[in-house]
Order: sequence, then C-alpha cells, then structure tokens
Amino acid sequence: MASNDFTGFPAETFAFLSDLAAHNQKAWFDAHRAEYQAHVVDPAMAFIVAMGGPLAAIDARYQAVPRLNGSFRRINRDVRFSRDKTPYSPRIHLVFWTGEHPNRSPAIHLVLHPDGFGFGAGAWAWPPDTLAAFRDRLDAPAALADLRAAIASAETTGATLTAPSLKRVPKGRDAGHPAADLLKHKGLIVRTADRLPLPGTVNTPGFVDHCAGLCAALHPVNLWLIDKLN
Repeated sequence: MASNDFTGFPAETFAFLSDLAAHNQKAWFDAHRAEYQAHVVDPAMAFIVAMGGPLAAIDARYQAVPRLNGSFRRINRDVRFSRDKTPYSPRIHLVFWTGEHPNRSPAIHLVLHPDGFGFGAGAWAWPPDTLAAFRDRLDAPAALADLRAAIASAETTGATLTAPSLKRVPKGRDAGHPAADLLKHKGLIVRTADRLPLPGTVNTPGFVDHCAGLCAALHPVNLWLIDKLN
C-alpha cells in the first residue's frame, strides 16, 4: 500500500465506531465485518504507511508497521479481569515505537474515538533495573533539565504528565530532591487527559502532517528515555 493511498479517515469511519459503541456485541460486529474492514482497517493501514516517512524524519528508530498488533492495535478487549465485559474498544489505537516491542519501549500513541482524538508518548512501568537507572539519571542536573524541557515540549500539544504511581519519593531518596515529583513515577507517560476534538484535517491527507507535528513535539520525551536509559 503506497503512502499516497491515504486520503483521510472518512465520515464512515466514525459512524462505524459510533455504531460499535452502541452495539458492542459479537453478533453485531460479525454482521458488519465488511464495513469494519473498509472504513476502519483499510484507512488505518494506509495512514500507518503514510506516517512512515514523517516519523523516519523525526527519528529513524520509529517503527510504523501496517499490520494487526503492529502499529494497528487489536480492537478486541481483554475482558478476563475487567468488570466491563463488552468485547470491543470502539476506537482506532495506533502505536509507533522505537524499540523491540510496541508495549515495552518508548512509543507514540494516537487514538481516534467516535467523537474525539487522543495521543501520548513515553513508556509504561519499567522493570526494576530500568527504574533504578531512571532515578539515578535524575540526580544529574543537566539530565533533569533536559527531561523538564522534553515534557514542556509535549505539553505544547495538550498532553500532560500522568499522575505519579507513588505518594512519596522512594525510600532512600530525599523528599527535597529537585526531581522529587518525577521520582514518584515508575514509568513516564505524557498524554491527553481528555479527548480533544477531532482535527479538521482528519478526513483529508493533511491529517498526516497534523500528526507528524504532534509526533515531533512529543518525541523529545521518547528521545530522553532512549538516550538516558539505554
């Protein structure tokens, strides 16, 4: 699929997602698989291909993989441990990652809902050795300043740093540490707290440029994580 195949997410994309939210049942989904393919999967895959060039220009390590459980996340929900047993997520979740695994390396996430848009960057909870390295890096004033600047860049998009996992700084760390707020995190994620309106470009090829601009502003967070923790 060539990058110029992306012409935008059509109105039918969001109509399907809205209908799925209202009829979140396997029987309904099975009866509408053709629409799912035509209005969700096909434009999403074209968009992923189209994002490959802009992401490579930001950092060649970004992977834009047009396949299910590549950059296109599965629409089926894991309901095993959830009170909500609805089988599907009525959204398009796209991920562009920098390491070996989309869920375990710094990445950019874009999410299209029936009535809104969300995005974010960073990495979820780290294994103990990476978490220890993160905390140690915060002792260096220059590294801390770089991280503050990266977070500020992400904030220009409307993304914010998620709430910390800990109520207090970790044991052995000074509560008055210059990075006390960051030491309470076990991963580092900046993302939109609320759904933003769908961009006016979402139905056009210009949505690629819009998202490329978001990715460029979010990227400094991922770059800090890549450079300082590897």
